[in-house]
Amino acid sequence: MNKNLREVEALVELVNEYVQVENTIKALPCGYISVKHISGHTYNYRQWREGDKIISSYVPEALLNGVKRKIALRKEQEALLKVVRKDLKKAGHKLAKAGLIAEEDVEVLLDAARNGEDVAAKAEELTK
Repeated sequence: MNKNLREVEALVELVNEYVQVENTIKALPCGYISVKHISGHTYNYRQWREGDKIISSYVPEALLNGVKRKIALRKEQEALLKVVRKDLKKAGHKLAKAGLIAEEDVEVLLDAARNGEDVAAKAEELTK
């Protein structure tokens, strides 16, 4: 039983990490930096896609390095989110196979974490 409890605790940690990474990504700018040379001057723009449109926003030279770092950090966090999602799926499958929770319950835990609820208590409720 202790092993199963550790597995559930690991799932709870993964759910919390997943939501934390999601929130970090939401707070960071998306897109890329585009450099335009017009009449001998260099202009930097952050560009991103909204549906079929490409939206541009001028980035002053003084803010350029900060914006670049934030965009790079977002890309790193997006890669981390893929890894955590994969681990979460594995953990959910493992617990479902052991009969502790249904695989759909992982989504219930994610929703609980997104809504600021206590994920550990929700997991305990689902495993009863």
